Formats: sequence, C-alpha cells, structure tokens
Amino acid sequence: MNRIAMLGAGSMLLAGALAALPATAGAQTAREEKTLLVEEHFTGAEITDANFHSLNACLTASTAVAGGDGFGSCAGEAVGPVPESGRTPGYLQLTDTEKYDYGGIVYNKALENEGGIEVTFAQYQYGGTGADGISFFIVDGDTDLTEVGAYGGSLGYAQFDREDIKRDGVDGGYLGLGLDAWGNFSADTEGRGSGCPEDHRAPDHLQATLNRAPDNVALRGPGQGVEGYCLIATSATDEKIGEYGDGDVFGTDFPESLRAETLDDAKRLVKLKISDDAKPKVTVDIDFFDGGGWVRVLESRMPVEAPETFKFGFASSTGGATDVHLLRHLRVSTFK
Repeated sequence: MNRIAMLGAGSMLLAGALAALPATAGAQTAREEKTLLVEEHFTGAEITDANFHSLNACLTASTAVAGGDGFGSCAGEAVGPVPESGRTPGYLQLTDTEKYDYGGIVYNKALENEGGIEVTFAQYQYGGTGADGISFFIVDGDTDLTEVGAYGGSLGYAQFDREDIKRDGVDGGYLGLGLDAWGNFSADTEGRGSGCPEDHRAPDHLQATLNRAPDNVALRGPGQGVEGYCLIATSATDEKIGEYGDGDVFGTDFPESLRAETLDDAKRLVKLKISDDAKPKVTVDIDFFDGGGWVRVLESRMPVEAPETFKFGFASSTGGATDVHLLRHLRVSTFK
C-alpha cells in the first residue's frame, strides 16, 4: 500500500483522567480469535526469530560476542543494578544506568494486519533516577526498518529538532507508544509534533519549554522525517505536582508507577490493541502487579487507517537521569 498519510483533522482524546477499570479491562471477548504472529521471550542466550535486529541492545543470558543480528552478551553494559550476565532466564536489556545510553530492536519483516493488532510485553524500568522510558512502535510494512527515531524525550519514535540538533523520527511511523518515565514524550517541545493540526497538539501546559509529565503513557501518530508524530493521547493531567529547573511537572492518575527502585518490583505487563475500524480504536492496558489486574490507561482513535502490513520495534534511552530498561515476553497477534 502507499505510505501512511500524515495526520488530518480529527478529534483528540487526552485521556489522562480515565479511571481504573475492573480487572477484566482489555481482556479479549469470546468472539475474538487471535492469530499469533511473533512470540519472543528474550529469556535465553539467543534470539529465536531471525527477523529481529539489535541496535545496541543485548541479552542478559548471553555470554557470546554479538553475532550478525547484533545480539550478544550484556557483560560490557553493566552500570547499575542490571541482571547478572549469563544467568537464565534472562532479559532483553535496552540500557543500563550509564548516562546518555540508548538501545533498540527492530523487527524488519512485514506482517499482515488481519482484523487488527494486539501486542503484549513485560517492561521493567528501575534502579536509576527515572529516565527516559521505553517506546514500542509500529511502522508501515513497506518500510525498510533498520533504524529507530530520535532518542531522548522522543523515545526512539518521534523527531528531535532543537537549535543545531535535528534528528528524524522513525521511518514510516504509524503509531508510537511511550512508556515515559521522564515525561517529555507527551510534550510538544524539542520539535515533536511539527506541522500537526491543533486537535493533535499537546495541551498548552505541555508546549512550554522544560515542562514535562513524568511517569505517563502517551500515543503519537504517523510521521516522517521531522514532520508529524502528532500527540494522539496522553495519560498526563493538568495538575501541577512540582517544578524542575524553569519548568513545571505534571501528574497522572495511575494507581502505581511505571518504574520501581528494584528489579523485583519493576515488572509491568503492557497490552496495546489496535482495532480493525477504518479509523482504528487504540487501547492501552497495564497490569501494575499490585493485585488490581488490568488497568485501562489510554483509549483513543487514530485519525487515519492502519497499514495493511506492518513492522515494529522498541527503543529506550537515558540522559542526565537514568534507569535500567528491560523487556520480556513479547507476543504480537492479529484477529480474524
């Protein structure tokens, strides 16, 4: 199909005030028959699916030098309280707590979008001072997906355009989910959201330089180069909860944090679902492992149709503030 159109007019749901739903939130109905396309647990010493490629990510269970797919041991990426190298079951490690670190993975094989898409995975953010976060993103299947977008507050999905630094967003971007500990992914600063219509811009309090919304989830839409990647939804509220430098910090209605102090407490199970509608409904549910089960944290609608085929990836980074960022138990499914 043609490359995805940039965002047009449409309503934007800034869903920060959504209340926690019952434990059945996000559960599949009996009518839905899922077709599993990709399953990778990242717990072993090797990747089982050869379509994955590492962009500075490593496998904590591995003791080998990185091979042709880029995956190898994390022994040289061991700043902070990372999992023990070579021990199984392991994790996919995107970053340790080294400052200005980064890591990503891409799945460069086109998958058929039949009846909508569901993605589940476990994410772990812990052990540092809360930056930057983890993104999951979907791109048009016609894309040769070999790189991610700009790191930092753009979380490897969106663009970065500030003073003399300009970096493109991910090629062929359709949808980016930001699990945003530091809080810039929801903000239209650093060039994010360039060229977007008013109803797909961040709220005023997240357009001011240095303002941020930490510990939030956000969705950004289609983009190419330094244009688009418009904000579709964010769990951030307009409640000011603190100050940072010359900026203000805004809150969320989450029952728990996206991150924790230790690995033992850091597991969060994430479910992203994209419907089969002409303008797909997107839902994000998280199990915070606090006994409450699934919590609906975002619900919105895309302003353009989903691609007929898709590829995907993850990205993460640190800055002056840091965290360990890990993944496990990825499943990608469609519906018939």
